[in-house]
Amino acid sequence: MGFDVPELIKRFTSAGTGPGQGGIPGHNLPLFVARHTASINTPIPTTQRPPLVPTFIATYAGYNHHMFKRTPMHRNQIEDGGVFRNIGVWQRARYFSSDFDCKEEILNVRNNVGMLDGSTLGKFRIHGPDALKALQRVYVSDMSKVKTGRIKYSAMCNDDGCVIDDGVVTQLGENDYYFTTSSGRAGQTVEWIRYHTRFDGWDFHLVNLTDAMGVINLSGPNARKVLEKVVDIDISNTVLPFSGYTECLIQETIPVRVMRLGFVGELSYELHMPSSYMKSVWEMLKTAGAAFGIRNFGVEAQNVLRMEKCHIILGQESEQRTNLLDVGLGFLWDRKKSDARTVGAVALRQAETDPDRLKLVGIRMEDDDRPARDGALIVDRRVRGYVATMRKSFTTGQSVGMALVEGPLADIGTRLEIFEDECNGVRRYARVVKMPFYDPKGDRMKA
Repeated sequence: MGFDVPELIKRFTSAGTGPGQGGIPGHNLPLFVARHTASINTPIPTTQRPPLVPTFIATYAGYNHHMFKRTPMHRNQIEDGGVFRNIGVWQRARYFSSDFDCKEEILNVRNNVGMLDGSTLGKFRIHGPDALKALQRVYVSDMSKVKTGRIKYSAMCNDDGCVIDDGVVTQLGENDYYFTTSSGRAGQTVEWIRYHTRFDGWDFHLVNLTDAMGVINLSGPNARKVLEKVVDIDISNTVLPFSGYTECLIQETIPVRVMRLGFVGELSYELHMPSSYMKSVWEMLKTAGAAFGIRNFGVEAQNVLRMEKCHIILGQESEQRTNLLDVGLGFLWDRKKSDARTVGAVALRQAETDPDRLKLVGIRMEDDDRPARDGALIVDRRVRGYVATMRKSFTTGQSVGMALVEGPLADIGTRLEIFEDECNGVRRYARVVKMPFYDPKGDRMKA
C-alpha cells in the first residue's frame, strides 16, 4: 500500500500493541520492510518504549506459592509428627499416624484422651443494644433463649433455606455474646450479618476474634481428669454439665473460656484462649495428661469420630441444594419467632412439605468391609443421591457413613445401589440404617 517507513507502518497496522508490547515486533518489522520494499534507505527500528523486553506470561501468572494460614500450634504439631494438608485457607494437621486410617488416634480418643488444634474455628463477639436482634435475624433458633453459663447450638441459612453455617452461642453479659462458626465461613460472617441488617439501623458491634483466639479440643473419657489438673475451678458434671460454659484461669494466669461440647461423641472440652498463650496451655495439658497417655489427633480422626456419632460437617453432609430440614437440623428452627425476619424462614416453610427432597440418612455396606468413597453415586436407572462421608469404623467394626438420597429412598432398610468409577461397572450395595452408629443416647459425651 506504499508505506516504507516502519514507524508509520507500526501505527497503520497496530504492530507491537499485542503481548509483545513492541519488543519482538519492533525488531522484526524493519527486517520485513527491508525485504519487501525497494526503499533506497535502510529501514530503522521503531522507537522502543518500556518494557524493552517482552514480559513472560509466567511473570503475570506469578510464583507457585502455597498460600495458607497457620495456627499457633503449627510448629509444635510438626514436631509431634503431624502430616499436614491445606483445608480451606488453613494448613492443618490431618494425620498423626503412619497409616492414614488413623486407627490409633481414633481408639485413643474413644478409650483415653486426645487433643486437637481447633484454632481455625470462626470466633466472634457481638455486643450492643441490638446485638440480640442481629442474632435473631441470621440464626434459625430463638436466640433469646441463650443464657449466661450455657451454650446453644444453632445454624444459619441463606434465603433459599439452605443451611450455610452452624456453631454455638453463649451470653457473656447483658447485650454481649460470644459465638463460633465453621472454619470455612469465618471470613464471611461479619459481612453476612452486616448485609442482612443493613436497613434496620440497629446498634451493635461485631469483632472477628478468629485469629486472636486459639482453640484446643480436649476429648475422651479421661478429659476431665486431665483438665482439672490445670484449672482453678470445679469442673465436675454438676458444676459444668454438657452444654455448659465457664471462664477460668490456668496456672492462675492464663484466661480460658471453657465450653463443654461433644462433637466427637465423647466427654469433650473446647478451650478458647488468646493465641499467644496457646503453646503454653498445650504443653501444660500434655504434661498433665502424660500419665493417661494423652496424644494428638488430627482432622481425619475427628472426621471419623464425629461420623460415627452422625454429627454433620456442612459442605460434606450438605451442598447448595440441601436445606436445614434435609440434613436433619429442623429441630433448630423456631417457627414462632416474631421479632425478626429470620433469613431463610420463608423458603423453609415452602419446602417442609416436599417429600422428594434429598434426605440425609445413615448407611452401612452389606457386601464387604471396604467403605464406599466419599461422593460415590447412588443410582438405579438414574442418579438418586450420593455418599457424603463413609469410613471403616473401628468402634463398631463396620463400614458406615452418611448419604444424601431422594426422599423415597430414605426409609430404614432400603437397599441402595452404589456406583464407583474404579469398580469396572460392578455395583456395590448398602442399607439405610438408624443414626447414630455410636452411643445413640449420648451417655458418653454427657458423662
